[in-house]
Amino acid sequence: MSTTTTWHTIREASLISGLPESTLRYYEQIGIIDPIARDPSSGHRAYSDEDLERLTTIACLSATGMPLDSMREYLHNIDDGPEGARRQMELLDAQALRLAAKAESIRMQQAYVSFKTLYWRARAEGRDGDADQLVSENRDIIDRVKALQNGGKVDR
Repeated sequence: MSTTTTWHTIREASLISGLPESTLRYYEQIGIIDPIARDPSSGHRAYSDEDLERLTTIACLSATGMPLDSMREYLHNIDDGPEGARRQMELLDAQALRLAAKAESIRMQQAYVSFKTLYWRARAEGRDGDADQLVSENRDIIDRVKALQNGGKVDR
């Protein structure tokens, strides 16, 4: 029993994967995506169902913010058995750490905004002493948010 391959245009691949057409072309150019077959009559890219499955994986990795080099390595590890699986776990663990750092950064930014709201409320109500006390009580938050702007270095 032969199976027929369904071919998809780049527009369809973009709609299905959620990746812009320009990103699909770029990912092919830099080797994240293997070279895509071309329609012999038009020369346009023709994506197979298998290509679309791979694009879904790529879109999910991209959505996590995974760096391109890690995505490329992840895609190469897929068919490498137990050793590939171990490398996948290492890549995903590293991405989990990057995301945890990003979440902590956002948490600090939220804490800073909350502190500043209280600070300006005290100023608006003429409670300057309370505002000054808030600054001294929240110096750690101020320093950590400033450090985010300096690439993580806290000035002391």
